[in-house]
Amino acid sequence: MTITITVPEETTAGFVVAADRDPGDVATTIRQLLPAPFAAAVSMCLGTPRLVTTTHRAVDSPWELSGVTAADEDDTERVRQATRHIGVTSVLPVGDLPSGPHLARAAARAIAESLGGVPVDLTLNQVLPVIPFGRFDEFVLADHWIGAALPPFRNSARCPAEEDAVDGCACVRLTTRGLCRFGLPELEMSDVACPHDLAALNILRTTAQRLLPLGRHPGEHILPTELMLTSADFSHYWGNRDPMWDDGPVPVRLTRVAPDRLRIRQPADFPGTLNEWLWDDLPPVLHEVLSCEPEHATPT
Repeated sequence: MTITITVPEETTAGFVVAADRDPGDVATTIRQLLPAPFAAAVSMCLGTPRLVTTTHRAVDSPWELSGVTAADEDDTERVRQATRHIGVTSVLPVGDLPSGPHLARAAARAIAESLGGVPVDLTLNQVLPVIPFGRFDEFVLADHWIGAALPPFRNSARCPAEEDAVDGCACVRLTTRGLCRFGLPELEMSDVACPHDLAALNILRTTAQRLLPLGRHPGEHILPTELMLTSADFSHYWGNRDPMWDDGPVPVRLTRVAPDRLRIRQPADFPGTLNEWLWDDLPPVLHEVLSCEPEHATPT
C-alpha cells in the first residue's frame, strides 16, 4: 500500500506586522536591522514575488487578526488595537524552500522591530516569538514552523482517567498547521491518552522532518504507508546532528484523512492500541524532550 502526495510548483508564506504607523523605506529597514548576509539575501528578493510588502489601514485590511493568539496577552491586545497592517508575502517556487519563508519571516520581524509593532504568522495565526535572527542559511523546523504544541495538561484537568493509565483516555489531538507552506500535507495524531502527549508530539515532529525534503521537488511523490523515522530525523528537527537515540528506526503508519492531511498511527503489525504503542515501543527520549537548543544548522 502507498500514499501519493502532490507538491505544488509554488507555495505562499504570509506574515503581517500590526503597528500604528507606516514602515517607510523597507529596504533601509532591512539593511539596518538584519545581519549583513541576511540583509543581502532579503534585499535580493524585495520587490519581486518572492517578497512583497503592502500597507493597509487596519479597518481596510484584507487580514482578519482578531483571533490571533500569543504567549503574552499584551501582544494580542496590541494586535487588536493596531491601526496599520503591513503585509509581507512570499510566493515561491518550491526549489526555494525552505529558505524563502525563512527570509520572509525575518523581513517581517525586522519591520516589526523598526515600528515597535507585533509580527504575526498568518499560517499559524500566532504572534511570532522573539528569537535571534541567526544566519540566513540556518533553517530549523523546530523554530516555530509547524504550529504543533502540547495541549493543556490533562485536558485542562477535565480528564477522568487515572494519571498513569496507559490507555485510559483519548483526550489529545495534535495537528500541524505550517507544513502547507513547504508544499506538504499537514499531519495529525488523534485519540492519544494524556500521559503520552509529549511522545505523540515528538512523533509528529519527527515525521514532519522526515517529509520536509520532498517539499523541494514539485509533482507526485509516492510514500509507503509505513514510514521509517530515524534518530537523525529527530536530531535534524532540532538543528542537531548527534543521534538522539541508539536503536533502529521507528515505523509509523500513515493514512489519508483529507487531500491535504495525513494521520499518523501505530504500525499495522503492532498487536495493541495506539497508546500501548506510544508507551511500549518508542525510544525513551521521545517521552522526555520538549525542547532542545540547536548546535548548528543541518541539511534538510
